[in-house]
This record gives sequence, C-alpha cells and structure tokens, in this order.
Amino acid sequence: MNEESNSNERRKYQRYGHSDLTINVARPGLAGFLAISPRSECLDFSLAGLQFGCQQPFQPGEKLILDLCVADIMLKELNGVVVKSREEDDGSWCTGVKLCFKQRRMQRPHITRKLLQIEDKLRCAQAYPYPSSSGS
Repeated sequence: MNEESNSNERRKYQRYGHSDLTINVARPGLAGFLAISPRSECLDFSLAGLQFGCQQPFQPGEKLILDLCVADIMLKELNGVVVKSREEDDGSWCTGVKLCFKQRRMQRPHITRKLLQIEDKLRCAQAYPYPSSSGS
C-alpha cells in the first residue's frame, strides 16, 4: 500500500477513467498486420500512457501501435511500449503502456494537441457524468 501511494505521488499527469475512449491495439510490422488485433477496453488514460484490458497477454518492453478515439477526436498509429501486463481474476489481462515521445514521429504538434483534447474530453466526462438511463 505504501508503494502504491509513492507511485501516485510520482505521477506527472492526472489519470482519467476510460469514459467513451475506444482503443485499438496492434503489434508493429508484418506480425501486427497478419495477426488479429485483440479486442481491448481502455481502463484509464493519462498524457503519458494508458492501461487497457484484453484477452491477450503482452510482454514488458513489447512495442505496440495504438489508435485512440473519443467523440470526434481520433489519433492513429501512436507508438507505445508495454510497461506491465498482469492476469486478472477473470482470465483477462491488464496491460500498461507508456507512449514513446522520444520517437520523432510522436513529437508532431498535432499528436500533443489531440492528446490534450482527449484529456479534456475525459476530464469533462468525469466532472460532469451523463445521467444514467437506467432510471427511465
């Protein structure tokens, strides 16, 4: 528990729940092109990376290509690297990915701008959640 509180204190960016964020995950290169991309669910998001759940394990250090979409904001082919992957009680896998901003392609201004827009959408959705439709 103490280790977790230290980890939270070191976080540089606020984390947000997945809300309406969709994520597509693929492996780079020919292997990613030929393989079926796993169905994934974004568990949380920050400007530095994200966590997603899927039925497939990934290895720490493995490179991934990510597509993100929320509302009308879409980012394609973000470069990321797996930081951790652990099996959950239900047999699914929770995978943490750090975005690779050292790569020249990832330093383009539109990528930073769209990541900030995604963060803003998620922050607003968290602060002002839609009322549940289960009551009607």
